Amino acid sequence: MAPMKVYVMQSAHTDIGYTHPQEQIARMYVEHYDRVLELCSKTANNPPETRFKWTCETFWQVKVYLGQRPERLEEFLSFVRAGQIELTATYLHFTDMIDTDAYRRSIQAAVDFCRQHALPLRVAMHCDINGWPWSVADILAEADIPYFCSQIHIDNGTDPLGARGSVHYHWLLENPQIRSDAPIRVPQGFYWGGPQGGKVLHWLNEHYLLGNVLGVSSPQPFGADKTRYFYETDHLSAAALYDIAQRELPKYVERLQAAGYGYEVMLLSTGGYYVDNSRPDDRYLQVIERWNAEHDEIQLQTATIGEWFDVLEAHKGQSLPERRVAWPDHWAHGIGTSTTHIAQARRTQRRRDDVAKLVTESGSAEAAGYLDLALEQERLSLEHTFGAWSTSHRPEAASNHFQQIAKELTFHRAELYLDEAVGTALRQMPNVDETESRLYIPAGAETSGLRTIHFNAGDHNIDPDTTVLVDADNQTYPIQHDNERTLQLMTVAPIRDQTRTSFALRRIQPDSAHARPRPDTLELSSDAWRLRVDPRTGGLASLVEQGGQREWAAGQHQFGFGQLVHETIVHPLGRDAVGNLARVIQLGIATAETRRRFPPTSVQEQTTITFQSVPQRLQGAVYDAILLSGHANSIGHVTVTWRCYHQLPVVELLLDWHKSWCDRPEAAYVSFPFNASNARLEFETGGGFFQPGSHEDNGQLAGTVSSYYTIQRAAHIADGNDRLLWLPLDAPLVMPQEAKYDRWETDEWQWNGFLASMPVNHYWHTNFPTSQRGYLRLRYRFINPTLFASDKAAIQTALPLDAFGWR
Repeated sequence: MAPMKVYVMQSAHTDIGYTHPQEQIARMYVEHYDRVLELCSKTANNPPETRFKWTCETFWQVKVYLGQRPERLEEFLSFVRAGQIELTATYLHFTDMIDTDAYRRSIQAAVDFCRQHALPLRVAMHCDINGWPWSVADILAEADIPYFCSQIHIDNGTDPLGARGSVHYHWLLENPQIRSDAPIRVPQGFYWGGPQGGKVLHWLNEHYLLGNVLGVSSPQPFGADKTRYFYETDHLSAAALYDIAQRELPKYVERLQAAGYGYEVMLLSTGGYYVDNSRPDDRYLQVIERWNAEHDEIQLQTATIGEWFDVLEAHKGQSLPERRVAWPDHWAHGIGTSTTHIAQARRTQRRRDDVAKLVTESGSAEAAGYLDLALEQERLSLEHTFGAWSTSHRPEAASNHFQQIAKELTFHRAELYLDEAVGTALRQMPNVDETESRLYIPAGAETSGLRTIHFNAGDHNIDPDTTVLVDADNQTYPIQHDNERTLQLMTVAPIRDQTRTSFALRRIQPDSAHARPRPDTLELSSDAWRLRVDPRTGGLASLVEQGGQREWAAGQHQFGFGQLVHETIVHPLGRDAVGNLARVIQLGIATAETRRRFPPTSVQEQTTITFQSVPQRLQGAVYDAILLSGHANSIGHVTVTWRCYHQLPVVELLLDWHKSWCDRPEAAYVSFPFNASNARLEFETGGGFFQPGSHEDNGQLAGTVSSYYTIQRAAHIADGNDRLLWLPLDAPLVMPQEAKYDRWETDEWQWNGFLASMPVNHYWHTNFPTSQRGYLRLRYRFINPTLFASDKAAIQTALPLDAFGWR
């Protein structure tokens, strides 16, 4: 075994609502940081190797603490300046559904705090999740934050840059399903380049609690008893920890070196206790002191994350490779377990920038306060924890219901406070007409032109047959129902650059030609599109772009174009049949006993609806539509609507789904077999488009997810001169190649023309609701970008625009 210097970093992994209720976790971190300051003070004069040091994994921890302990600010700052505490830029650990603007705003709190107090801010740090928006590299570079550390959890996921089937080292010690000779994760460094040219030095580390497993800190598991008083139930002495470290640490170092680890230094992350949201602990200082006195080949030293990067640059520096690729996230399970709330979050994302500009224009401090509340609630809604650890292990536990409801409230509050910010700002605007109630819509951000504008009636009794909107130039715009269930209305009207627009209501004589059912043809057409509905599947038999007569819907496929597919696990092992057990078997690292206990029977059962009702055709002033309704016991009732807009080159699919509860693990897909088997596919992540399946520049990081991806707004399909943008407006999880969740191979692949939206995903084994019921609405839009000056302009045109509201 070659000599190794181990830098031991202690921190607490932030999981808001996983181990404990959300309010309790906030209180815990106040106690935790009281303890941090106590240990910093107690060991300030220790030798550097055994001085207590703490890395603030998220800035949210710091904000919570100083919000409750403002009197300890100077003491806290003194230890930051002394190098015993290090701040990181990361506010929380988000799913990669977060967009560029929200992520940039999220790090601003740490940036402003450090500037205010002249503190260094050099590192962003993400743990647990295993992917993030590509723009993170650009955002960190913009803020002069040179370093980024991830400590990825590959539970039910994949190992970026890892060997096929590689696993966490501690799984070999704790998981009897895995062969002892399975490849392990190998930490490594590289420069990660963003889509706009930003660059950050990234350290891809092992699990954030590996130091606990190796005995440097306590490996005492807590199981169901995740009390915040860990120190009362963990009675292991420092001597007992040392005995474990004596046995385990050299074995790990030797195994890591044998796996090709090419450094003489190592970062070992640990929690004070072997649990998320862990209290800090100083037993590791005694372990380190004794270890260094008794060992020469391996030496230990406490460190903050910034100290580690100083060491890394001194050892490797500019010799590390650069990878300019997206980093898609496999840790996105929650996005499929709260479908209505994710749709709500998407709506909040689309509105945020317009509301922020309105608030700034108004100059209202009150409106700015509501906006700040909305932004904070949005950040909490996009944090990667969606519920209690016990959701599937103990389904009836009261904590499951509490923590799920608390999570759901963050989505509602984000929208509520945005609405309050809008109303308050409009009341402060000097040019708001107070003589009559008017509907206000945002100005064009970067593109002007026609948009679908969505609004509710407010206090008005609006009949779309007898009412139109009228602008300041006396131009009229017809209204049509968008969602009669929720009394949502829509129009198509122009938005103008830098000009907020308002509309008044005007009564007109009803037009008998519009909004009347016509039970004749199954075809819809406009200047841009011609489509034909398949009355059996509810999907399309044909989708033709009029300009070049290009057919986009594949004629031969297992599923129809736009067909809803419900899936349940029928295997006797339940979730295990699509989780880690299935993964280790598929990748060839399972023990013989593990393979024997996996019955070779069907895993999934897929169900579709056969629509037998007579299709209904509607003609309207904004769009024409064909509607079909159907029912299946395992699915519930579904109304499928295909729309073709008159003034915009947009086709839209809507599914109004009254979903049934399911007692088995379940998923749902909306299938889209495109007639584009040799086309180039690109997904939009935060910051830009990338080619999934490719590991070259502008592709995805090797070893990252290949089954389902999180789309920011659109997928782009290019087949020769033919191009198409597909926008899943409400459900961001998308699966290429086939509707199959349990795909673990990460080799490069070429798209075969198939996409499936995945609006429902209840296969994860903890932390998320086990099913959902009630009303779900799913929308998908198609637009030809060649009709616009840029893809950005086409996407903006295809996105729904929510009005500010009535004032």
